[in-house]
Amino acid sequence: MLVSEQNIKNFQTAAGLKPDGDFGVKSEARGLELVTAENRLKAILAAHPDVDPVDTEATTVRTGSGELSAVKPFALSAGSVARLQGVHPDLVRVVRHLERVTTMPFAVVDGLRSRVQQEAMVAKGASKTMNSRHLTGHAVDMVPLTDDGKPSWSWTLIRSFTPLVKDAAKHCGVPIECGTDWTSFPDGAHYQLPWSAYK
Repeated sequence: MLVSEQNIKNFQTAAGLKPDGDFGVKSEARGLELVTAENRLKAILAAHPDVDPVDTEATTVRTGSGELSAVKPFALSAGSVARLQGVHPDLVRVVRHLERVTTMPFAVVDGLRSRVQQEAMVAKGASKTMNSRHLTGHAVDMVPLTDDGKPSWSWTLIRSFTPLVKDAAKHCGVPIECGTDWTSFPDGAHYQLPWSAYK
């Protein structure tokens, strides 16, 4: 992926954006995903004024001396990493792969829960079961971040984020169930390892 103004224009075209940056008639969700990637590229360009505009990867820039230098455009916060403690290694692998390749920064807002924590979630209506996959470390709750770095429960953003999680799981060869696909109690933040594959 070229780190260049042309690349940003390509994102706009792919997202169906008009030249002035307004949304066109294509999917708003797809547009938001690509605009997030566009903003990430702009941030890299702003932070690294010596970037060669014909470089190769979005996570690599060429310095003025011609050396390639790795750029980490996104990293999970310390809080998000801490919430992965006790989570099944396969699910952690999906999350960490997503961190490396994401076009949409995100936060892990919940991981392993105690029974007391789960009881509190059920009491306030945030969960419907005391048989949650969170109790065994087979589930995490993740949400995308807004441009100012705040967790967002916006369904528009979540619907753009969920396919990225599914792609990461597929890349890692890990089956995953997404709360966005549930009909009786949709849970946009919830991702779990299925009972059928993980007891």
